[in-house]
Formats: sequence, C-alpha cells, structure tokens
Amino acid sequence: MNKLWKRWIAAGLMLSCLGGASLSAQDVPVKAYIVHADHYQLPYKGNEKAFHHQINPGYGSSLAFKDIKSDGTIEFYGLTDRGPNGDIPKYIKNGKKMSGKFFPTPDFAPSIGVITVNPAQGRADITASIPLKVRGKAITGKPLPTGLTGSTNEIALNFQMKDLGTDPNGLDTEGLAVDKDGNFWISDEYGPFIVKADRHGNILEKYGPGTGLPRILASRVPNRGSEGLTIDERGHVFALIQSPLNVGGKTAKTAKYTRIVEFDPTTKETTMYAYPVDTGYKNPGAAKLGDITSIGKGQFLMIEQGKQHGAMQNRIYKIGLNSATPIADNDDLELGLLDGKITPAKKTLVLDLRANGWNIEKAEGLALLPDRRTIAVVNDNDFGMDIAVTDKKAVDPDVPDYTYDSDKKVMIYNKDKSVHKVKFSLKKNAPSEQESQIWFFTLPEAL
Repeated sequence: MNKLWKRWIAAGLMLSCLGGASLSAQDVPVKAYIVHADHYQLPYKGNEKAFHHQINPGYGSSLAFKDIKSDGTIEFYGLTDRGPNGDIPKYIKNGKKMSGKFFPTPDFAPSIGVITVNPAQGRADITASIPLKVRGKAITGKPLPTGLTGSTNEIALNFQMKDLGTDPNGLDTEGLAVDKDGNFWISDEYGPFIVKADRHGNILEKYGPGTGLPRILASRVPNRGSEGLTIDERGHVFALIQSPLNVGGKTAKTAKYTRIVEFDPTTKETTMYAYPVDTGYKNPGAAKLGDITSIGKGQFLMIEQGKQHGAMQNRIYKIGLNSATPIADNDDLELGLLDGKITPAKKTLVLDLRANGWNIEKAEGLALLPDRRTIAVVNDNDFGMDIAVTDKKAVDPDVPDYTYDSDKKVMIYNKDKSVHKVKFSLKKNAPSEQESQIWFFTLPEAL
C-alpha cells in the first residue's frame, strides 16, 4: 500500500462526514459523504425558474477508481444515466397504449464526472464533467427511434405532453471503466450497448446485439440492459445484464439466471456466463444487478439488489468465473434447458449494505480501493426529482390517475373517466433519495 493511500485511510476513518457521525454495524466501519455538483448544473434552456433547485445532478450510475493525489484526496470517475426523467400518464396514440417518460431537460447529455473526495475538508465534489459526443456533437439520453436496435418504443414528452422526438445516438449510460490507454468503456440499458470513448468523451466504437455482441441480448427487458461494466487485468471488458432476459416475452419472470458478457477489444470475441440470481424475490425478474468491478484473476465484486421477501435488499457479492461454463448465443439458459448441466458463476456474499447503514434504494456504483479492503458505493439519486401533479378537481392526484389521449388531446381522470385540466411539474423525490452520496465500507480483511 503506498504512503498516500495510508494517509487517506488514516484521515478518512477518523472523520465523520454525513449526519454528524460515522456509521458502524457488524464491525464494518462506514463513512459517507454527500457529493456536491454545484458547478455542473443541467442545461435548462429557458426553464431556469421552473427547475431551479429542483434538479440535483447525480453521477452515481457507476464508479471507477481514478487516482490518489499528493494532498491525500482521492478521485473516482462517476457516470450519469440518460438524464432527468419521470413517469407519464397512460398514453394513447392511434388507439394504442404507448410507454414513455417526461424529459424535463431533453438536451441533457449523459456525462462522465470526476468525483473528488477530500477527507481533510470532509467533502466530496464533482470537479469535472465530460459529456458524451458523436462527431463532436453531444448525444442525449432520449430513446432511440422505433425499429433500431435498442429501441424501447418509448415516447419522450415535455410537461405540455408534446412529443420531443428520439435520438438515434441516444444512450442510457450505466456502467463505466477506464482502459490502460485512458479510454472510457461504457455500457447502457437501451441496447444493451457497449461503447468506447476517448478521454474527451468522443465515442469511437459502439457494439450492440448482433453488431459485436451476442444477438440474444436483444431480448433484454426494455431499460434493463447492462447496468455494470468493468475491465480486468488483461484488458477484457465484462458487462452485467441487469435482469434475466425476456426471450419471446416469456422468460423474464421464470429464468433462474441472468448473463455476464466478456468482450475482448482486440479480437472482438465474446463469451457469456450464467449468473444465478438470489431466490428470495417474488420472481427472478425482480432481480437487478448493479455495478461490477474486477479484483483480478477471474474474480469480481458486483451489486445485486431488489425486493426480497417484501423488503429492499442491496448486497455485494464476490463472483468467480474461472470454473464457469460458457453459454451459447441462444435461449437454452432462459428456457431452463441448462439447469443442472452447467457451472454458473460462483457467488459469495461479501457485504450486506442495509445491515451496515445503507438506507437508499439504488446502490449503482461500486469500486474497490487500493487497500483491497475499502469498498466505495454511490447511489443513483434520480437527479433528486419526481413528478408533481396539480388538479383542482381531484384529491391527492398522482400520475397513474390519468390517461392522455393524444389523438383527442385530452387528459382523462381514470376514476370517473371525465376530462380534467392538469398541470405537471417537478418536485423533490423522497428525502433519502435526493442527495448523491458516496459511502465507504472497510472490511476486516483484504479481498
């Protein structure tokens, strides 16, 4: 362990940063910092008054260790997702129901941020932000056009129910790692896609189902593509598929496994492995795999989360692939035809986050620090926002209470089928979810 790292650990374990006290449970010291993004507000384009202090940028969809500086501060790379969005009413177009989201800042570009933690100051900040670009133009997080690989068939709306269109380069960025040449590798939930970008955020390469990645991955549940990505010591890229695939629209709730994809950037070859999801969910489709980080020699740390036995769980497992059976590019795994015939990834529980103070729904970014004992975890704060509904004719209105008929351009109140005048706007989400936070858990022994 280098001297700078020892200094950071010594300073950090003695400093309480969130809530006035260090947290501890099960003999695992825990520290937490709010991640400030004051200088990296979102592009509001004339909506400053409406959105001021209502959207809190979050770079917690992924986490990658970057560096430790001479003054003892530590740096990570973090990642936003596709941008601020929220649920829409039931939406009818040409007599058919469509899925969609409100996009209050549709020009938002998914971005990589540098998270700098300074224990001496008791503070964490976003100190740089790198938007993703194609041919010099910033991409957005808007859905892809219908018919393209990765399309979720969602409609993007503003609060006046206007269709904001699509983006053929759109990404819902979720996983992040850096290769030996300083390039970023990113996975997303739309395709799922894996993209390579240079240090300035320019996308150089893009791989998707049937275009460099196994075709079967196109059967991902919409918006449940790849939530986590890492690079091992050989330079191979590993991506987690967030939930079991939904082959033919039939297997998401029955398949016992989701998939881990290994991609060799040099040969472009891929290998897939089976990951056994926990058994406590209402059905396997409720399992959500978060971030993954390589710890070397075919072993990784990863996040698995979701409601088990009616309660939210956020767990970090160590997984091993050295003995795992490669899985073919077909649906045998999801149909149960390989049950008892393959060796899946070996998983061992390393840390139960909720048993150690974690009280946030989405643990999405994960990194192991150089001491191989300290695990850093960041949350996805959903930009600190939710959707507010104003309706003078309804009591305690909520978004699901309405249907918008785009053909007639009327908002219908579902409870009595009458036409209502409704206003949608931003509001803060749940208090425990509003802030972007980075937590440190120090294990008794090195991994």
